[in-house]
Amino acid sequence: MADITLHTSNESGVTCVSNAFIDEYMKDANGEFVKIYLYLLRLLGQDELDIDISVLAEKLDHTERDVKRALSYWEKCKLLSLEYNSSGELTGICFLEPSGNPNKCSSQVNDSEYQTRSPLPMRQEYSITQMNRFKEDDKMDELLFVIEKYLGHNLTVTDLNYIIYWTADLHFSTELVTYLVEYCIDKGHPSIKYMDRIALDWASNNISSVEEAKEDTIQHSDAYYNICKSFGINNRSLIKSELEYVQKWKKLSLSDDVIEEACRRTIVNTNKPNFEYADKIIDNWVSHKVKTLDDVRAIDEEYKKKFKNASVRSTKSVTQSN
Repeated sequence: MADITLHTSNESGVTCVSNAFIDEYMKDANGEFVKIYLYLLRLLGQDELDIDISVLAEKLDHTERDVKRALSYWEKCKLLSLEYNSSGELTGICFLEPSGNPNKCSSQVNDSEYQTRSPLPMRQEYSITQMNRFKEDDKMDELLFVIEKYLGHNLTVTDLNYIIYWTADLHFSTELVTYLVEYCIDKGHPSIKYMDRIALDWASNNISSVEEAKEDTIQHSDAYYNICKSFGINNRSLIKSELEYVQKWKKLSLSDDVIEEACRRTIVNTNKPNFEYADKIIDNWVSHKVKTLDDVRAIDEEYKKKFKNASVRSTKSVTQSN
């Protein structure tokens, strides 16, 4: 068998990949993580390019959780350094030189965290007869109508194949599929392929109800990570009662930094991550129509003035009595 020579007629547009990465790191890594790493390398060649987690996820047809897992994996392997701002938001990704010691990487990374959690049923192409039978079910027909309203167009055969797979093979209820579509639309991802990535992610994590899906989306939201960071929680997941507070705060018309400020003040005053205490702070700010950190500062200044005036009146009263 003849050797194959790789060559190109293109003089530019080349992405350089370290031999150490190919020889030592790539073989043991999840294929999706390799794809994300290579795409990030590709982006290094583009000037003044602004990206974020959602853009990477959409470009590669992954979920945001896939991208975060990949970044975390490569950081633990010492191939990336992730940079964050004071609010805990990812602001930079620095590529590091491969050390040539992948054993160190594997010892620091829990492989089970990155493996497919539950095997998923094989995807199939459904026949016209199967599709028509699917539409004959009143609940399914109503589901298709709702999805068309969300998407703003008639469903294609490809769309139907995805939806039938979610309900027939992944055993998603119509309520869960509806929430799936709502969630993706709200995040600005109307692509049926993106919805399918989320569906596969939920199924592999044994998520089978709307309540479980909502809990999962909260746990992997930026708000969740930032609140945990503000509270200094880095060695455990939030329990159900704490997640309920996070869900409540996300529904309020407050900027994320206001919620994080309430968490920081809670730590200062109680020396522990007390969600009930933080909730009282937030309720007080909401009652004063707080929206931003500037509003919080204004309330602080008002409180200082009232305290100062009260102190002056108290001093005068004591002086007069004497």
